[in-house]
Amino acid sequence: MKRITFLLLVIAAVCGETWAQQKEAGIITLGRKRLGKAAVVDTSDVRIYYALNADTISNQDTYMDLRVLEVGKHITKCSSEFVREGEAHQKELLKTWKLAHPHADGVPRACPIHGKRADYWNEIQYTDIYIEDNTATEYHTMPHGFQGENGYLVERYPGQEWTLDMLGLDKLTILGHPCQKATCHWHGRTFIAWFAPDIPIRRGPWIFGGLPGLILKLYDEDCHYTFEAVSIKRGKQPITRYQYEGYRKANRERYLKLNREMNEGFLNAMGRRGGMMKNAVGEWVTASGPKIPYEPLELE
Repeated sequence: MKRITFLLLVIAAVCGETWAQQKEAGIITLGRKRLGKAAVVDTSDVRIYYALNADTISNQDTYMDLRVLEVGKHITKCSSEFVREGEAHQKELLKTWKLAHPHADGVPRACPIHGKRADYWNEIQYTDIYIEDNTATEYHTMPHGFQGENGYLVERYPGQEWTLDMLGLDKLTILGHPCQKATCHWHGRTFIAWFAPDIPIRRGPWIFGGLPGLILKLYDEDCHYTFEAVSIKRGKQPITRYQYEGYRKANRERYLKLNREMNEGFLNAMGRRGGMMKNAVGEWVTASGPKIPYEPLELE
């Protein structure tokens, strides 16, 4: 039987001392496929950019991702600005490369993504979220070797029930906006949000929202994940949506289990599906690797 080599590697997760066990990426990405054509579905009047797990908020190279929230009249979209920039850059690189190598049998497949651990897949960075009416639809793009698992989840929006800090003893100002504190328990974790009452947008990063003001900072109580607004840009821009060809409606429990499996040991997951790799002496063996510490954003 023909053996197939999966060019996907696992590396150990790096955990910061201040933000213990913050999510890091661990699987090399070759870019997204099978998205289909993109169409304009709305126009945004404001775009909010959030740093995810930044070591230094003023340095994008230290972000795990840069998420952008595009707020339109009918549709709100939350996606990765790093992935968008990387895919646009990839197209330009491929044009130049093909001109220089007109007779090549293949093309480079690595997708240049900005930020720390930029060459590695993670489930947050490769999720696009669309919010329309009272529904959030999340499109999850899996890494190569697992793209048959590409799928989407649908849930009520907003799904959080917030408790506001009415005393206002804790204070925080973000991007010049005084913020109020609120907490919720959602999908197995307790989250703290800081929202700006002077910005009348009931939205926030990921699929958080429903507060009387824009959420400018959000983190779980264990500080595995932190979203913080770094820029607010106004002006009309088109909101696009892919066809997401071949994406199937996913079962949440199975999706979370698959994410854990891949993050804790991607080569092990590939090995269970018949993936092969070469060992140190060049022999073909079943793919395997170490188990890596992993804390998902959503526990349930």
